Parts: sequence; structure tokens; C-alpha cells
Amino acid sequence: MATLPIGLQPYISPVSEALHYQLASLMFVVGFVLFSLLFIYQITNPKEARSLTREVLISMSISILWGFAALFGMLTVGIYV
Repeated sequence: MATLPIGLQPYISPVSEALHYQLASLMFVVGFVLFSLLFIYQITNPKEARSLTREVLISMSISILWGFAALFGMLTVGIYV
């Protein structure tokens, strides 16, 4: 391996590679639970009783969780993004 110039240090990931699979699984499951709750909320409440703010916040949370789950899933299988 080549030596680095003086003053440079190699990049060290803040998340250990051993945790990628667990993080991907956890974030996917939590996102799926939130998705299920949102789906039940949509089905059980009449249209007039729903809150747009609540729906958007839950949807954004699901999107963020599933996005990070996809990222860590790709890192798990060796696709470095």
C-alpha cells in the first residue's frame, strides 16, 4: 500500500462496517411499522378528521428511514455510494 503524504490521514467511517446490516434491517422495520400506522390511520379516519401535517411528517420520516435503509443495505453488499 502506498504511503500517504505528510499531514494526510486515511478516511475512517463513523459507522462500523459490522453494523451496516443491523442498521439497514432496523431502519427498514421501523419505517415499515410507521408505514403500517399511516395506512391504518388513512383507512380508519374519515377524510374530514385527518391532519395533513401529521400525514406529511409521518411520510417524511418513512422516506428518510427507508432511504438510509437502502444506503446501509447497499453498503452491506459492497456497493459503496
